[in-house]
Amino acid sequence: MNSLSKNLTLFRVFFSISAVALGGGLTMLPIMSKEFVEKRGWLSDNDMLDTVAVMQSLPGIISINMAVLIGYRVAGITGALFSALGVILPPFVAIILLAMFLTKLDDNETISHIFLGVRAAVAAMILLSAIKLAKQALKNRLAEAIAIFGFIAMVFFEMNAILLVVIGALVGLSAAYLPLLFKSSETEEPPAK
Repeated sequence: MNSLSKNLTLFRVFFSISAVALGGGLTMLPIMSKEFVEKRGWLSDNDMLDTVAVMQSLPGIISINMAVLIGYRVAGITGALFSALGVILPPFVAIILLAMFLTKLDDNETISHIFLGVRAAVAAMILLSAIKLAKQALKNRLAEAIAIFGFIAMVFFEMNAILLVVIGALVGLSAAYLPLLFKSSETEEPPAK
């Protein structure tokens, strides 16, 4: 597949996902995973997991971050641009149309019921994303402990998400290097008398 064809495919896929995935980036995750990992084989499960981890720790809109990161991994800078444009256009057009008709829909009971159902469906999609991510990311006891700590810290103590990501990274780094430090000090020979 040539570069232009790949870029146009990225635009089309992100445009169509963005047009139907209400609720933002996390609701898009299962669809993107199916499209780029299972269907096209452009990314591995680990690539998707890494992309989600980086995307969550960056400032900005999750869906745009995800589109740029995936587009860049698949087709470089032009892929990032085509993907970003594809993901931005549907909500941009929808917001303009909604703004034009918002005053007419403000007190409409039918519209309120529709949005109630949409919010419930979005919550289910976000829960599905969380379950899929957990299955891929929680591969050992340390990862499970960090996830449980993070959940408790955010829900009960309202810990800042950025601080939580930094703590998780430091714990992971410590888990990787502390055993090596202890092991190297044990293997050192005692000084000669």
